[in-house]
Amino acid sequence: MYLNYLWSTAKELGVQDISAELPCNSNLAESLSVATSLVEKHLNKHAKAPISAFVNATGISALGFVPDPNMYPVSGQTITVSGEAKQITTIEAYASEDRTGTPIMYVLPRPHSNTTILGGTKDVGNWSADPDEKTTEEILHRAKKWAPELLNEKGEFDVLSVQVGLRPARKGGVRLEVERIGEFVVCHAYGHAGAGYQNSVGSAKKVVTLLENWFGWAAETKPT
Repeated sequence: MYLNYLWSTAKELGVQDISAELPCNSNLAESLSVATSLVEKHLNKHAKAPISAFVNATGISALGFVPDPNMYPVSGQTITVSGEAKQITTIEAYASEDRTGTPIMYVLPRPHSNTTILGGTKDVGNWSADPDEKTTEEILHRAKKWAPELLNEKGEFDVLSVQVGLRPARKGGVRLEVERIGEFVVCHAYGHAGAGYQNSVGSAKKVVTLLENWFGWAAETKPT
């Protein structure tokens, strides 16, 4: 719902969507040159469309795209189950005293979807997108105590899917800064790890402020 809201708001402000592939693992200037050509072709086939700046929000792909060797994945495994839990529950603790297994437990109902997300893991440096069966069993077992209202007549969750995501973490924290790369002005905005949802609005406002300061834009003169 949140992503749909953001996208609809952006489109109302005139944002256009361009889906295309950019070269990676080369150099950022080359990638931005290709992006410029794609934008110009999309917006105006007969005249150059001016581009003030690029915002580099490539997440985990910044490792090769920038490249930024400080990027690393923090793998997280979650489970989608039927029904909406009555409340959000998050516990930062291992399931066993020997500190093995899943280090966190959370129950996140998705409003108006009749689904709930159960989790989870924080596996630093793991690039695998394949779910672990043992982890799935552990997550389901731990969540039973905190979301019994979602259990079926057999005392189990109705599992809809199991997924693994790679949180885009970065040594040194989030990178939010403007850089000139050749003829291009780039505002980097990546490395949020597992806090992209929470920090999305604040990061976007920071990007706008950084670019306003870079170009010296006044409210009445800045481009749309």
